[in-house]
Order: sequence, then C-alpha cells, then structure tokens
Amino acid sequence: MTVHLAPLVLRLRRLAVVGALLSLAACAVGPYDTDGLSDLPPQDSPFLRDLSREYAALGDMERAEYDWPDTARFYDRAIRAAKGEAFPPERLDDRALSDAAQEELGAARARLVALFGAGARSIVGPDSARGQAAFDCWMQEQEEGHQADDIARCREIFLAAVTAIESAVDGALIVLLPDTDGVVGMIRVETPQGSVVLERERESAVTGDTQSAPQSTGTFLVADVEAVFGAALAAGPTPPVAFLLYFEQGTDRLTPDSARKLSEVLEVVGQRKLPQVEVSGHTDRSGSAAFNDQLAQDRAELVAQEVLGLGVPERVVTVVSYGERAPVVPTADGVSEARNRRVEIVVR
Repeated sequence: MTVHLAPLVLRLRRLAVVGALLSLAACAVGPYDTDGLSDLPPQDSPFLRDLSREYAALGDMERAEYDWPDTARFYDRAIRAAKGEAFPPERLDDRALSDAAQEELGAARARLVALFGAGARSIVGPDSARGQAAFDCWMQEQEEGHQADDIARCREIFLAAVTAIESAVDGALIVLLPDTDGVVGMIRVETPQGSVVLERERESAVTGDTQSAPQSTGTFLVADVEAVFGAALAAGPTPPVAFLLYFEQGTDRLTPDSARKLSEVLEVVGQRKLPQVEVSGHTDRSGSAAFNDQLAQDRAELVAQEVLGLGVPERVVTVVSYGERAPVVPTADGVSEARNRRVEIVVR
C-alpha cells in the first residue's frame, strides 16, 4: 500500500502561511481599535459626535471585510473627530480614481465643502457628518470599483444628506461673538412666530422668514466661525488698545516701568494708518483739587507730546485732565495712592 503524503503536507503548509498572514493583519489593525473612544469625553458639537460614530461604523465594515488599510484610515478619523478635530472630507488625490469618477466626485465634494463654508457643520451637524462620511465611503468604494451596490449605497446616502443640508442652511444666520474686549453680551432673535435668546459665546440661530420661528442651532465650531465670518472680521476696524502709565508722586515723571512701557504705546500708534489717540490725565488725592487738575493736565500733555513726535496730526490727539475726580481706587481726601497717579491712553 502506497501513501502519498506530499499533497497533504503542501496543503498544511499553505494553511499555516494563511494563518500567519491573518494573525499579522489582526496585529496590524490593533492600534486602530476604537474601544478607547468610550473613554473620551463627548464633544459638545453634534457634528463631531456623529462624525466619530459614522467613521467608526465605516471602519467596522471594512474590518469585517479584512480591508486593513481602510479600517485603519476610518478608525483614525473616528478618533480624530472624537478628540475635537474638524477636518475636511478626503481629497480626490487620496484615492486612485478614474477620470470619470474624479469628475463626479470632484463636483460632489465641492458641493459639500461649499455648504461647510456656509456653516453647515454647526447648523445641521448630524446631516453634515453623514454627508462627509458617505462621501469618504463613496470614494473608498469607487477606488475598489468592484462592488456596484456599495458604490450606489454610499452615493445615495451622500446625496440625501446634502439635500437635507441645503434646505437647512437656507436663511439668515446669527452667531453671538465676543466684542473687542472679550465680553459676550446677549441677542434676542425674534420674528412674529417666536424668539430665541443667544447668551453664550458662539451660540447660534437660523431664521428662514417671518412666517417661521427662529431655530437655535447650538454652539458654532471655532473652525466654522472662521470659515463663515473670517473675511468680514478681518476687514473690520482694528480694535482699540488701552494703556496705563503711572507717575511719581506729585510730579510729571513716569515711573521706571511706565517709562519703558511708553515705547510700546508709541509702537502701537505708529502701526495705525489713521490713529485716534485719547490721552487722559489723573492724580491721587494727596494735593489740592486745583493743583491736581494742573498736574493731571501736565501728565497727559507729556504723553501727548511723545505721540505728536511720531508725526501724528495734532487734530487726532485728544488731551483731557480729570485731576483727582476719577480715581481707580477711591480714597479719602489727602490720601496718596500710586494706582491713581496715571495717564490712560486709548489708541483707536
């Protein structure tokens, strides 16, 4: 009886090699395990929360198909979103695509990015997250090119999400931003149908028309504030800058620290194309009211002369004396207080 062992040994070796490759692949995807996502604090942004979930789901699907590179790619994006990073959809050159696919996907990406530039990620976060993840899914399936049903499914989800986004961003957008001093005020957005009060930084609302109530849209992403309002904010006037200079008691001599700070004041004035400079002099209450009025005037004029020395027209420099009448630290008459011996400069 003859026993042929060679084919059996060959099959066993082949199984051993396949098993080794699968083990290596499983190890390779280990660092992209999303179990750690549950330990991260949830993001305030509905867009970032849903974007992380969408990418994790895409990673799970690719993992089930043993597509380790795309598993890693999608899990990495899920983790980045969970940590608060608002990043764009994939670029066309991230994938190997045919010319026809590039044309269609390029138009789709431009449509989505334009909506993001209008604040869509903050206005309608869940749909925006779905649209971005579906676009990246469409790109990935299109690159593989052999699963027509999956390509069609990702494309369909993308188009539905973009259609929903376009209807949601159609209206007036109001976002509450701090003023130049960093103070956040309050805005009431009102139509005959209702109102919304905005009182937290980057809180926002959208109004369609007078026949519908304004809708609160939550807190705007910092990236979306820059995308929507960056050009307008940059074109606005440079915010005013205020300085305090202090003086030796009973004199118009600056303290050493304030003498050094005067150069900073002059530098800011010199940087403005059309500066407006307001200089006000103050004293403490250690002398008579008449003496303090003149001393405050002398102090203010000393600083003003330094400003005028830069070539700033005299008509844009305002000088005023408050004497002892506007103390920073209220004191009794006759009391010396260093913080009240000052000149205040506002450069606009």
